Amino acid sequence: MEPILKNHNTNITLTPDGGILFVDHEKNNRSGHFGHAMVQCENGDVLCFYPNCNTDGHGHSARGWMEYTRSTDGGKTFSAAEPFPYSKSLYDLNIGYTSMCEKAVRAPDGSILVFNIICDVIKTPQWEPYMRPTYLCSTDNGYTWGDAKIFCPHRGRIYDVQVIGERIYVLFSGCWNEAEKNNSFFMYVSEDNGVTFTEHSRLPFATGTMERFYGTMEQLADGSLIVYTYNPNDEFRLDYTVTSADVDGWSEVRQAYFKRRIRNPQMIRYGGAYCIFGRSGSWGAKSEKNHFICYASSDGINWDEGRFVVLGTAGAGAYSNTLRVNFDGKERILVQTSHAYHIHQTNVLHFWLDAEN
Repeated sequence: MEPILKNHNTNITLTPDGGILFVDHEKNNRSGHFGHAMVQCENGDVLCFYPNCNTDGHGHSARGWMEYTRSTDGGKTFSAAEPFPYSKSLYDLNIGYTSMCEKAVRAPDGSILVFNIICDVIKTPQWEPYMRPTYLCSTDNGYTWGDAKIFCPHRGRIYDVQVIGERIYVLFSGCWNEAEKNNSFFMYVSEDNGVTFTEHSRLPFATGTMERFYGTMEQLADGSLIVYTYNPNDEFRLDYTVTSADVDGWSEVRQAYFKRRIRNPQMIRYGGAYCIFGRSGSWGAKSEKNHFICYASSDGINWDEGRFVVLGTAGAGAYSNTLRVNFDGKERILVQTSHAYHIHQTNVLHFWLDAEN
């Protein structure tokens, strides 16, 4: 495959064409959209989570549970999957709530934290309304898990988590005003390896039901932190705000342009450049929407024309995540995404980003 970016004598490639079939839901008539947490443990193992859901709503469903699998060779091969006990137990209660693992990180002390959105699926198979999110901790590289903790007292969704130095930053979109459901964005921070989280700041994005949703964040080269969010009224532009390396105050909201649209973005810095993965929108012509797309940038703000990673031949998919994997002295980026095989019923694919000088 041609490099997706040539930057400072570095070629960044995305392989293989068409991806690696990581989870074959089609053979069991199952599905799974978001809940693609991934993490590399302190011992080097890679854990990949994915949803195993019913085909309610033509596959666009949160009625199911999370499973996860382990790689001991840097993501080349994986063990047999097993249900994530917390998620499967909640599903088995049959009380109308399910749990999806949105993000996972390795805390500064080496413990693993998994952050869950809690979905109310009593009336519809969709994920919303969201309940109060939870998180779990493992101190043995994901072999056993502690009890679930309530992340914060408000309903909503965790969109991204970053470990920077000794702090853990969590991007949370919550129904802060329960009556108005205003979906404001907040940054939470932990300075004790995830034992506690406190509200740090409110981000200046537009509020109101469905005004802005989805979110991703990444450190820029100068140490500052950039946060992007999706505007359903303009899929060619993502809103963004930037804060200092100390995360002290947010800039005014600006917009970055994406020629082939972008939805549910996931950003990562790699090889002296930046990539954003996502869906090529939901509102364009049939030939333009539902593809898994990647944009590249040298500064994290001005993006290239983008390229379709894999074409969407059915319905909605392309909920994704990225993971920095270090193995045998080499750093690679593992990309995981859902991909529709029939209507909105999805499999799970893997890709690799490689930087070569």
